[in-house]
Amino acid sequence: MKYFVDTNVLIDLITLREPFGTNAVKLFEKAKSENWKFYTSAISISTTYYIASRTEGTENAKNIINGLLGFIEIIPADRLVLKTAVSSKINDYEDAIQFQCALRISDMNGIITRDLKGFKHSTIPVFAPEEVLF
Repeated sequence: MKYFVDTNVLIDLITLREPFGTNAVKLFEKAKSENWKFYTSAISISTTYYIASRTEGTENAKNIINGLLGFIEIIPADRLVLKTAVSSKINDYEDAIQFQCALRISDMNGIITRDLKGFKHSTIPVFAPEEVLF
């Protein structure tokens, strides 16, 4: 299985934000035990680092990101991704960038996010974390 993981799920994972953190942890545990491949965008990693540094401190945030980078593949948000996202049917620019990054992955099973409405124009299946768990 190959999934693109949205920023909100990564933040839930690293902050254990209630009530979503538990499902994020379970999601990553399932991915590891079943050899799923996870992807995210470079902007998701930088946003996750920013949040982690605010809640966990700079050094802990670096360790958290380093751990994530050992498990998740990063899709760059280059000029083409950014320009294409501007004219996307997906209204939220950050979600449009995520979608354009996800499109670069062949044989993608879906995007995992808590923002299902933000991806209503996605041509890739979109799942909430709990949908993928069961």
